[in-house]
Amino acid sequence: MVATAGNSPAIANRQQWILVVLVLLLGMRIASYFTLFPNSVAMTQLVKTAGRLALTGSSFLLYKYLQGKYQGYQIKIGNLTPLILYLAYLFLGLLSFFWSSKVSYSALQWAMVTEALVFAWFYTQALALYNAISDNHVRFTFAFGRATMFICIAFILGLIFDPETYYRQTHGGEVSRLGGFIINPNELGMLAVLGCTMAYYELLAGRSKFINSLVLISSVAVLLLTQSRSSLGAFLLLTGFVLLRTGNMRLIFFAGLGAALVLPILVQTIILKQGDVEEVMSMTGRLPFWKDLITDGFPARPLFGYGFMRIAPHDYFPSIHSYAAKMTHNTFVQVLLNLGLVGSFICLLQMVATFFTIGRCPDKDLKWLANMMLIPVIINSFTEFGIFGESNYGIQFYQLIILFFVISVVKNPPRGGPVSVERKIPYHASQN
Repeated sequence: MVATAGNSPAIANRQQWILVVLVLLLGMRIASYFTLFPNSVAMTQLVKTAGRLALTGSSFLLYKYLQGKYQGYQIKIGNLTPLILYLAYLFLGLLSFFWSSKVSYSALQWAMVTEALVFAWFYTQALALYNAISDNHVRFTFAFGRATMFICIAFILGLIFDPETYYRQTHGGEVSRLGGFIINPNELGMLAVLGCTMAYYELLAGRSKFINSLVLISSVAVLLLTQSRSSLGAFLLLTGFVLLRTGNMRLIFFAGLGAALVLPILVQTIILKQGDVEEVMSMTGRLPFWKDLITDGFPARPLFGYGFMRIAPHDYFPSIHSYAAKMTHNTFVQVLLNLGLVGSFICLLQMVATFFTIGRCPDKDLKWLANMMLIPVIINSFTEFGIFGESNYGIQFYQLIILFFVISVVKNPPRGGPVSVERKIPYHASQN
């Protein structure tokens, strides 16, 4: 049933400006991870720092505004184990300043990851509280989908009007990948797959076909233009799960037939690119690089590593069989090198706790959304920065997923009335 002011008093609490603010906050937060001034590192860092702090402050102010205006609802905190273990990871990172090979770099990375968690904390509370009082006016899938759509359209327009900035040339200039100097193409591909996730979710829930189809089309277009192998794999896996969820055998058949026809083209243009099979099998040089890291770098500091986000005594690890780099292109190898076996064990426990919490969640829709979001985020973690790597929006998304299950809203009982069982009010989907 579609809620109206006549059958749902909460509809009267809906305010369009809050919807706009919540979408803008999330969209601008994602954009804060882009290199907005490619020709000036100092200006880029200044804008990133000031912008992120402003967005976190805005999320806090919005939450306090809603909390003060609508006192009939309150935030309920639960499922704390994943969050506590994540804080333990950050605490070990803080302690690692004492043995870091470069304290200033470790401190900068730690501050950015911690600040991202603070943003996620207040944004999630503001979103949950507003949706509780407004009958889910701004679902998370709605906000994320719209934000991603605007970003994807901006990249497509940038490609048209300024290709030198928005395209990155690889393979001797024979391959062009969307992202350019603004963002790593693989990271942009992950964002595009997450945009597809939100569009799929909204379409399956019967939301606006026009807008969500636009979200899906713009996201797929950006995904293909990035030519990201890992993100393409995540998209195909995600689409397969979505098709199975529909239970429509005709749709599954025709989708499979279409995939069989398109796959050879994708293999030649995206997976093999210029036909270099050896490059694909070595994951563009990553496998020999990881081997050198584990055999040469790890034994020097096996227990506690080189310090938060440090993988060598110097800025770059000089790989013998591959390239030199300051990050591992694999979040699990990254944490092994920068926080050692102790840090890796904490991160492993944290992930297990997160998956366990998701698995035991009684809300099937929320469980499905979290699992589908984790597909591109985890796959990206095997090839790029990832959830425990250097500051990137993959970390921000993982933090939001954790808080999906930590933060909920309960309605206070009437004054003087009997204390009733607390009613959790989800904020990811409409209850209409």
